[in-house]
Amino acid sequence: MGVIFDMDGVLIDSGAAHWESWRIVAEEDGVDFTEEAFWATFGMVSDVIVARHWGANPPTDPAEIAAIVDRKETAFRESVATHTTPIAGAVDFIRYLAERGVKIAVGSSAPRENVEHILRWLGVRELFGDRVVAGDEVKNGKPAPEIFLTAAKKIGVPAENCVVIDDAKNGVDAGAASGAATVGFFSAGHSLDEYANAAVVVRSFDELRGILEIGENGASVRLRLPR
Repeated sequence: MGVIFDMDGVLIDSGAAHWESWRIVAEEDGVDFTEEAFWATFGMVSDVIVARHWGANPPTDPAEIAAIVDRKETAFRESVATHTTPIAGAVDFIRYLAERGVKIAVGSSAPRENVEHILRWLGVRELFGDRVVAGDEVKNGKPAPEIFLTAAKKIGVPAENCVVIDDAKNGVDAGAASGAATVGFFSAGHSLDEYANAAVVVRSFDELRGILEIGENGASVRLRLPR
């Protein structure tokens, strides 16, 4: 049994940093990429964002898309220390689960380099072992369920025996499609109607801890849902 975390918006408040890095690169390329469009894409992998939103005639050459994405991700990593903060209670909750024998994983749309950077910055990288899945390691990003199915496989159990925590519509839809009990983690820039496919919506890790039932030595994990 296990718990799979999204990263952006669940473990870290990174919306401002992502928006700023996209804004900088779009301005450099003369692309009108609005903040409204940015929030609508939150949770998607970056190459899909470029292919869909980079002007009237978005690039189709994979190398050109990759170069744009690389510039954006470099700008993001440079801004982490000054524009990103941990979500309140996230690190304590991760340690709470690990201490009780619950297998935990990350399933993020972010590139591997970003995920590794953030987990080390939070001081929890060692708790996840090899159970980390990044957006550039799957063929189909969120809202497809592949990221969470792959993370569940790394945990060693079917996705339907996992709890997924995600803050964005694309991620919640992906978690639900995987068969996992999916928690909509309400965060800035989102609205409640984005969480229609979530089993439950919470606003804090304290609230989540109150409805999460953990069996002895982490043998089972389930949500205690309201009737």
